[in-house]
This record gives sequence, structure tokens and C-alpha cells, in this order.
Amino acid sequence: MTAAHDALDQIDRIACCIEAVGDLLIPEKDLHVVNREKQAMLLAYLAEELIRAKAQLDLSLQSQQPKAKPFASIR
Repeated sequence: MTAAHDALDQIDRIACCIEAVGDLLIPEKDLHVVNREKQAMLLAYLAEELIRAKAQLDLSLQSQQPKAKPFASIR
């Protein structure tokens, strides 16, 4: 896939997530009308973003830690 295709896929996922939130905020009289697939996509997206953000934070914190000095050889 190209970067453009990846971007379009990401736009579609975000649009579905926004629709899922909208469905929850303004539900029909019958909550069974709410699209469960979009809700599942929203939860999966948020979970992936949380994992990505945590990994980025871990890398950032690791790069800020001082490097351990090697032990001097004992003579």
C-alpha cells in the first residue's frame, strides 16, 4: 500500500469512530440501532492509539535516562 492509501484508511477509521460517538450521544429510541461494528472500531482505535502513545513515552523516557558507565576492570 502507498502512503496515500494508508492515509485514506486512517481517515475512514476516524470517520467511523466519530459516527460511533455521535450514535451514542444522540441515540435512537431503540439503542439496538446503534452500530456495534463502529463502536468496536472506536474501541480498537483508541486501544491502538493508547499502545502507540505508551510505546512513544517509553522510548522517550529511555532516551532521557543516563547511560550506565561500564565497570572498570579490576586489577
